[in-house]
Amino acid sequence: MGLATVAFDIFLRGSKNQRFAAAKSLVDSLRSTGFVKLINHGIPLSTIEKSQEWNKKFFDLKPGLKAQVINPPSPQPQRGWSYKGAETTAGLRAPNPGNVRMDEKENFDVGPPDDTVYPNRWPNDSLPGFQAFTEVFYGQCQSLCLDIMSACEIGCRVPEGTFLKRCVPAASELRYNYYPPVSLSRLHEGKTRRGWPHTDFGIITLLFQDTQGGLEYEDREHPGTFIPIVRERPDEIAINVSDTFQRLTNDFIKAGVHQVFLPQHLALRPELPGEYVLPERHSTVFFFKAHRECMVGSIPDFVNEQMPAKYDDITALEFHNRMTQVLVGNAASATTATA
Repeated sequence: MGLATVAFDIFLRGSKNQRFAAAKSLVDSLRSTGFVKLINHGIPLSTIEKSQEWNKKFFDLKPGLKAQVINPPSPQPQRGWSYKGAETTAGLRAPNPGNVRMDEKENFDVGPPDDTVYPNRWPNDSLPGFQAFTEVFYGQCQSLCLDIMSACEIGCRVPEGTFLKRCVPAASELRYNYYPPVSLSRLHEGKTRRGWPHTDFGIITLLFQDTQGGLEYEDREHPGTFIPIVRERPDEIAINVSDTFQRLTNDFIKAGVHQVFLPQHLALRPELPGEYVLPERHSTVFFFKAHRECMVGSIPDFVNEQMPAKYDDITALEFHNRMTQVLVGNAASATTATA
């Protein structure tokens, strides 16, 4: 079963009835699978393609240059480059003592352009133009997510502003991911994946993937079984529900479990030798988050006698730090960066 695809221009510019139908389709898909695909969303294809180019340019830098903007592993919001081994998704859903199961991945994270509490780290000397593009792209993604929240308010039949007021000022993060080439034998050993089954921390995640494949979502009717999310159009965005939205809606909309493993065309070829090497993979994700002081317990609109509140009322930043601490785990003992 493929994911539902919503043409978002119908919500943005349609009649009242069309907007409601689009919002309902969006929420229905998010409720049933935790995912949806968006097209005609307003972010130009040229911008998406340019983000892929900048993604590759950054990770093509020498390790010593990337290390100049390194993100020190900590529970705080991530800013800058995280080397392979700095975080592992394996511990988010199951114990992973000693970080035995690792992610084969690097990433570069940025927050709001005007963030003075957790300032961004930019490789301006080695990559001029990267900051200017990324800040504009960040703004486009943030704006789209606010529109998606408006649609979710309509689709969930809650008062206008129920979700939106929890998302301003911005605290979202944009991440460039790089998955280096890796052999089949290394993946089949069972200690390494490009991304282990996990959910994200924020409200929703926008995902822009390249053509390499490997992203999969969990089939809720058959837990432990994963279905490929195949890119069908270069301008499409895959969207997943994240933990904070599940908390706010008191499980009305649940987070989507996903992983990055074997591309579908390779998973169907068991005859391939173990020394076969998967090509590098790039993706760009936008973690849309509640503002830091927002309380992210269950919203009263989703609480009743049959569904009592399930989540504690902590701030979005406290929840973020709680989950990031698990993500970085024993990073101090993990692989260290080399110049």
